Amino acid sequence: MTYIPFSQGFRYRGEYLPVFSGGEPSVYAQFDMILFEGKMFVANDTIRGQSPDTNSNWVPWGNSRISFRSTGPPDPEVGDTWLNDSTGKLYTYMNDTDSKQWVEL
Repeated sequence: MTYIPFSQGFRYRGEYLPVFSGGEPSVYAQFDMILFEGKMFVANDTIRGQSPDTNSNWVPWGNSRISFRSTGPPDPEVGDTWLNDSTGKLYTYMNDTDSKQWVEL
């Protein structure tokens, strides 16, 4: 687990954007906070145009996330919630001791 001291100057940057309106990749500095698929992340280093799905320097802030997408999140953790925005169905990621899977609510 990565530890980030709370005394650092966190800066909330809003919803994650891979590129700025001009087309250049977005750049997030260390301690920038973003919202990505319903979960807060903090940059542990400078990150250029990469999401928490593709760059491990994004550190999750909290225990679970809520995703709004047409396919399940690529790296679910037990307790995550997913709303399939193309079907309107709600799922939670569970461990039933035999396997981990998305279960429709």
